[in-house]
Amino acid sequence: MASFRKRGKKWEYRISFVDRRTGKSKESSKGGFATKKEAQLAAIEAERQIHHYGFAENGDELIKDYVLEWLETYKKPFLKPMTYSVQERVVRLNIIPRWGNYRLKEITRKEYQQWINELREHYSEGTTRRIHSIMNTALNDAVYEYNILRENPAQKIKIPKETKQNKELKFFSREELDKFLKEVKKPVKNAKYQHSIQYYVLFFLMSHTGIRIGEALALTWGDIDLDKKTLKVNKTLVYPLNSKPNISTPKTKSSIREIKLDDETVYWLKKHKTNRKEVVLMYENYKAPKNNIVFFQHEGRWLRTNVVREYFKEVCKRAKLPVLSPHALRHSHAVHLLEAEANIKYVSERLGHTSIKMTADTYLHVTKKIEDDALVRYQRYINK
Repeated sequence: MASFRKRGKKWEYRISFVDRRTGKSKESSKGGFATKKEAQLAAIEAERQIHHYGFAENGDELIKDYVLEWLETYKKPFLKPMTYSVQERVVRLNIIPRWGNYRLKEITRKEYQQWINELREHYSEGTTRRIHSIMNTALNDAVYEYNILRENPAQKIKIPKETKQNKELKFFSREELDKFLKEVKKPVKNAKYQHSIQYYVLFFLMSHTGIRIGEALALTWGDIDLDKKTLKVNKTLVYPLNSKPNISTPKTKSSIREIKLDDETVYWLKKHKTNRKEVVLMYENYKAPKNNIVFFQHEGRWLRTNVVREYFKEVCKRAKLPVLSPHALRHSHAVHLLEAEANIKYVSERLGHTSIKMTADTYLHVTKKIEDDALVRYQRYINK
């Protein structure tokens, strides 16, 4: 129901209604009308819109309120837990800190483009596109689904292209990887569970198989055949911040794969299996997991991905190496295989890439060197 009041020489209407998204009572107001009649006619149209859509089309809602509700309503019920986790993290770490206190109607195309340009100074083109895609979709839904915004200021925004200068693949050389793993193995002063070799085995496994961190943390002993020296990847762990962990299907269909293990990796996995039992017996508050997982924290639950990432960075600092993320172990494994002249099709399948082209494009600098070396060998052969 609408109410009216005169403010100075102008009239204003105020409408009370129940927001159909949240069930909460809200108000919508607009002023600047020359006569009460004009305000009444505008209020009738506004009430008609609210009755039809369930929302007031004024763009006054704060971005942080809108985007969190949008995630819950439009994304969470329809996405795999892993995908939702990625989108929720982008909203929490990138969108809300920058735009949270803006109202929907306050975002301008110019300021949004400036933000995208700033993102590209810190992130890859692909990551920037992912952040933009989430924000753009949320604003599109504000226009076409919620009808609380007249137009999307993020449409047709330009993403600065990747250049050789900013497209730097982060990995460890063989010498750096050896230094990193030696540092992980060293006992840490005042560490709570000195006897545990868990982190060493985890990082060793990732660097010798190229599996992703979520794939490694989701492993159970049923996925590993130590006699046949194989490891099956058929799931991934999603562990959103301040939320319950989820076991989800891998990133793509091609991510489901069986990986051959080298003898040294098999040795450390066997040692780890024994060590886990020893740790549970040695420390009173250490519990064995109920679900036979390979890597677990002292409560018997999956290791947290954010905790593993932070530990990884600390090891890098202690070893005086570039501070990278655990994903660098995946890249390191791929680069070392290619440098060892492994077939690129084999590398692609081992990593679970969707195509050989993806592998070749990702490790372009290595494949170019392989091509050059092959050409040199060909010339030597043909000129004998």
